[in-house]
Amino acid sequence: MTLPARSAIFSLSGELDSSPVGAIEDAAPARLLLGSAGERHCFVHRITAAGATLTVSGPVSNGDQATIELPFGLTADGSIVGDDPAAIAFRFDEPLDVVGALARCLAALPAERRQMPRIELRQRLCVRHAGQVDFAWTRNLSPAGIGIETRALLAVGAEVEVTLDGLRPIQGEVRWTEKGQAGIAFAEELGWQLLMPWLRKVASHRPRPVAVRELSPSPLGAVRDALRLDIATHVRSGVNWWNAQLNTLSSTLVEFESATEFAPLSSLWLSLPGIGGWPIRVIECHGARHVAEFRLPLRPHDMAKLTEAARPR
Repeated sequence: MTLPARSAIFSLSGELDSSPVGAIEDAAPARLLLGSAGERHCFVHRITAAGATLTVSGPVSNGDQATIELPFGLTADGSIVGDDPAAIAFRFDEPLDVVGALARCLAALPAERRQMPRIELRQRLCVRHAGQVDFAWTRNLSPAGIGIETRALLAVGAEVEVTLDGLRPIQGEVRWTEKGQAGIAFAEELGWQLLMPWLRKVASHRPRPVAVRELSPSPLGAVRDALRLDIATHVRSGVNWWNAQLNTLSSTLVEFESATEFAPLSSLWLSLPGIGGWPIRVIECHGARHVAEFRLPLRPHDMAKLTEAARPR
């Protein structure tokens, strides 16, 4: 059964989501097949790899085995969690490929109406605003904008630049802020042709366990002009940018942390506050921690600018 596409939320969370559901108008129609108990029409509010959050048109019982005919021609076996038809969850017997389901959702739409639904995901990102760079966390993403959690003081109407690991920096404008959250509208919409491969990488990424071992001392520890910065920054590899924390640097060496591991001898472009970009080459990589050399040493006036950036505000 292929049903009309509406705006169910797709989440890259691997957990069954039991949070309150939204309005019927913000859901996608589906159908529950309950064996001898018959079928129930329902609305899908949120889809994760573990299950779906539903509103159901008739009585259901906690633990009932059923088959759900999801929007866009997908079928999954599982069980009912909860007994309130206005807010239940359906736990899949087997994990769902959420990005694959999203692709089928897009394919079911006519080309002129092909609009990617909102995606819930949690990824670290950098936000540049008013000459500052701060880390934040994504809440949701669409081609038109992004919702974030942030400690930064963002003003409505402010122009910002956000960077998600593996994508180019994106220009935007703050549309709303409330209690540590903000909504940013992109200056140019991101195409689904760009977002789908990126979402596939995000969904397939599983952090590797970090071996417990003592790291070698930083080579910057005994360097006279080393500066301790501990600020958010970016590194660029090819055309893609990655978020990083800039820990310590000298005129010739830099130490940073990144969720993406860059192999020794990798050539990168490092963003430095007040200076711009600078070419570096990785010397060592110990999990998240990287030590790199500047391809061109920083000049005295560059170090002076970085010293100013390192001072508490």
